Amino acid sequence: MISTLRKLSGLSSDIAKTSSSSVNFNANLPVTIEVLKKIDPLRYRLRVGRKELTTKSQKELIAGKKYWANFSEGKGGILTISHLYPQPSLFDDALFTPLEIELFCNDEGFNTTLFKTFLLDNLAREEQDKTLFQTYGYMLLALSKYVVHLPLLWSEQKHMIQFSLFDTHDVSFYMALEHLGPLRGTWSNRQLELCVMYEKSLYYLQKEQAKLGMITQIRLEREIKPLFDSADVILDIKG
Repeated sequence: MISTLRKLSGLSSDIAKTSSSSVNFNANLPVTIEVLKKIDPLRYRLRVGRKELTTKSQKELIAGKKYWANFSEGKGGILTISHLYPQPSLFDDALFTPLEIELFCNDEGFNTTLFKTFLLDNLAREEQDKTLFQTYGYMLLALSKYVVHLPLLWSEQKHMIQFSLFDTHDVSFYMALEHLGPLRGTWSNRQLELCVMYEKSLYYLQKEQAKLGMITQIRLEREIKPLFDSADVILDIKG
C-alpha cells in the first residue's frame, strides 16, 4: 500500500518537472490560488503562481486562504476561475517536512509503533523548532484519532498523505497534491479505487494509471475532505 501511495505522489511530481514556473492560464490541471485580500464585496486580489491579479468572484473567498481551482483565459483575454475548493489548513507550506516514509516501514508495511516513538521522541526534545513541534504535534493528534497524517516534502513538492488505521482489509486514504488537488481512495487486494474532484485530474490519472501497476478505477466526486485537519483540534504551542 505504501508503495502505491508513493507512486501516486510520483505522478504529481512528474507534472512539476514538466511544468513552467510561470502560470499557464489554460492550465491542464488544477492550480493553486491564494487570496491576498478582499477589495470590495465582489473583487479580490489573487496570486496564481508568480502572478498577481484582480478579479471578481460571486463566491465568498477568505483572505489568506488558498484554493484549488480551474483557471483559463478565453477570448479577449478574459480570465475565468471555476470550481474553487479550499485547501486543508494542514496543507500550509510551513507544516511540511522532508521525511522519508520508509523510516516507519518494515517487512510487514507501515509500523505505527515506530511512527509513534519517532513523534514522541521529537516532541520531547528541549530545543525543538516550534514549527516542527507543531507539525509533529498534529501528526500525533491525528494518530490518536487512528489516522496516520504525513505532510511530506519530496522534490520541493507538498504531498499530504493520510490513511485510516480503522481498516483491516480495505485501507482508506486521502491525499492532497499540488497539481492534482484532493484525492480519496481505497486500496484492497491489489486493486485501487480513486476519487478525484477535477476532470483534468481524472483524465491525467487515467492516462498514467499503468504506472501504478495495478487495477485502478477512477471516478469524479463532488467533494473530498481530509481524514484529519487542524479544525479537528486546538494545538497550543505558545510559551
